[in-house]
Amino acid sequence: MKKNIPALLILIGLVSTAQMCGKKDDVNPEFGQSSCGVKNPAKDLPWLKDIITKANEDKATMAHQGNYMGSIYLESLRDEPVFLVKMMMGSGGLAGYFFRCDGQRVYPTAEEITTVVAGYQNKKVVYANLP
Repeated sequence: MKKNIPALLILIGLVSTAQMCGKKDDVNPEFGQSSCGVKNPAKDLPWLKDIITKANEDKATMAHQGNYMGSIYLESLRDEPVFLVKMMMGSGGLAGYFFRCDGQRVYPTAEEITTVVAGYQNKKVVYANLP
């Protein structure tokens, strides 16, 4: 039985890795999912890259007083891809912004906030600088 334990552990590792790779809901846009006409939105969309640069600076040195601490998710609103940026970004209190692929802000209606936005599971992480 003890001889089978290492083989069993390797098999479990291979099966769990294969299952993780096959889940489409967990696909990170940075690693292969095409969004907004680019392969890697975090690097290929200048406005998003700018937010991520500020977030990295904030994490390293608090250069922006923590206003860029949080996460960015790829979601869908009104049948189009949107980026949900859960960061303060100097707002003084608002910690969630929606952006279209071109960087334009999207303002969800009250109904969308209660029905669509509240249902987001935030699985498609584009960037995060908090654990």
